[in-house]
Amino acid sequence: MVKSPQIFSQQSNNQSINFFRSGHFGYFSTFLGNSGSYELHSMGRPPSFKIAQTEDGWKVEIPASLSASGKRERAFFKTRDQAKAHAANLRAKRQAHGENAAAIRPALAEEATKASEMLAPVGLSLIDAARIAVGIEEAKIGSEFVEIALAAFVLTKEAKSEAQVRAYEHMRAALAGEFAGRKLSTITGQELLNHVEATTGRDSTFNRRAETIRTFWRWCAKAPRTWCDSRLIDVLERKDVRRAPIGILTHEECRQLLQAAESHYPECVPGFAISLFTGIRRAELERLEVSDFTEEGIVIHAASAKTGRRRFIHFPMPLEQWLAAYPLGSSVLPANWTRKEKAIRRLAGWKVWSDLVQPATPPANRKRSTRPPFPDLRYR
Repeated sequence: MVKSPQIFSQQSNNQSINFFRSGHFGYFSTFLGNSGSYELHSMGRPPSFKIAQTEDGWKVEIPASLSASGKRERAFFKTRDQAKAHAANLRAKRQAHGENAAAIRPALAEEATKASEMLAPVGLSLIDAARIAVGIEEAKIGSEFVEIALAAFVLTKEAKSEAQVRAYEHMRAALAGEFAGRKLSTITGQELLNHVEATTGRDSTFNRRAETIRTFWRWCAKAPRTWCDSRLIDVLERKDVRRAPIGILTHEECRQLLQAAESHYPECVPGFAISLFTGIRRAELERLEVSDFTEEGIVIHAASAKTGRRRFIHFPMPLEQWLAAYPLGSSVLPANWTRKEKAIRRLAGWKVWSDLVQPATPPANRKRSTRPPFPDLRYR
């Protein structure tokens, strides 16, 4: 038969203490007049850990309220001393737990209950959620701001080709504009995917931007930086792109290109001649120095070659004649080579937009054009 709870009260200046008794357990709550909150304290009897000898050894009974599983458990030991030591350890833990939880505000208890209910569907406990939250905050402390990381990354890529450096600068401007003031560890993979989708158009453009971001993110994740998690960029999967067959320049197209260069930008003639008569890649052309030219040909160093191997290209006779008519100056390519090269192709009749050609209006098919820059069109 369960007895009804008995309540006893005692008043003081700022506190009201109520005593409750129900069965074998007693509780008292303290009303704090200054803060308007309650503290609930338990006066229940300490749990007993029964020790008994069985066929399997010395058994220790662990109450459900103190077991890790929330159910009644049994622990077995070879000797009685080991069983008694284990029971003493459980009592000490129970006492320490009781001291830590001696006063819990009702508001905090209510928040803990709501949090536990929210975490139940995903199988997480409050402790699990707390560890995750602490890990996120610790990652923020060890991370770096996006703007600072991008500036440091771009500095390491100054030796790359002009086109590659330009691609990294475009990536830097876009990322810094969208994630300004945030640390790398706070950016999610979905946010990066949405960013690339929003700032690119065709699938090929998506792939190029995604590749630059992957390179940047891996660099940030490597030691000694470790500013972010490299697995996050797995969402930036490469899209399938149908590539059109590479076109071949006709004799007439070559003549028009060289004539346009002679008439408008003669300092660009050597660059076009080298591309036409050697088949050198655009990135390799942009890395050439005057010292790479000998009487017999051109030296492509391993650091400049796409394959990572050094090779030598002998001068074809037409190239010798063009370089004799237009000798190299202090550099192989002139200043503003990219802009001038586009202007020459536009003047030669190609449908390429150039800000150096008047009127500087984009051609009608600019957005649909899939034709790559001149040096890559014929020779790869």
